[in-house]
Formats: sequence, C-alpha cells, structure tokens
Amino acid sequence: MVSIQRAIQGSIIFATLFGVPFLVEVHPVLPAVVFDSVGFGWVLFVVDSALTFVRPRESYYLGVVLAAAALLATWSQPAHLSLIEGGDLVAAATIIIGTVTEVAIIGLTAYFLAAGKRKDPWAWPGKQED
Repeated sequence: MVSIQRAIQGSIIFATLFGVPFLVEVHPVLPAVVFDSVGFGWVLFVVDSALTFVRPRESYYLGVVLAAAALLATWSQPAHLSLIEGGDLVAAATIIIGTVTEVAIIGLTAYFLAAGKRKDPWAWPGKQED
C-alpha cells in the first residue's frame, strides 16, 4: 500500500513540476485573465504537493479534484485536439504527458481508496490508519 501512496505523491509532484514548462509554453498565447486562472491552478498544485508530505490522504482528494479539473479544461477545448492533429510536437507532448499524469493521479487514488475499503469495510471516514 505504501508503494501506491508513493506513486500518487510522485504523480502529484510531477504534475506540479511539469506545470512550470507548461506555464512558460502557454504564457505568450493565452489572454492575461485565462493565464491568471491557469497560474492559480498551478499554485493549487504547489499547495497539494506540499500537502502530500503532511496530510497525504487529504492531498489525494485535492489531487483528484485538480486533475479532473485540468482534464476537463484540456479536453473541452477543440483547439487542444487540433494542436495534436496539427503536428506541433511540443504542444502535443505537453497535452499527452499532462493527460497521462492526470489520469494516473485519478486512477491511483481510486485504487488506493478502493483497496483501503476492502481491507476495513467498517472504517469511518477520517479513521486513522494503523
């Protein structure tokens, strides 16, 4: 179970670190208001990365919310798909790597939570793990 927790933590930290080149890449093409909201999302990922060290379980929930929001923002825009189809290698790689990371966060967290429920079906939410 510890290896799953480390994989979730690593995925969240990777998403945060990967956000730096992403922000550099999108800064020239986004309007200021949109860039500010993307930057705020990245700050939330930074907070989530720090949270993985002190409150890991809460961090996983926040990571799932942030990853789902990022996936929704990415795949709801037809322009993102046209970047992949258009052959812009850097933009396509950014979208693909980001999507894989976000899916990993969601999938690993779902597995972690399901495995925890199987181990102790009568556990109350917030119960401390031994």
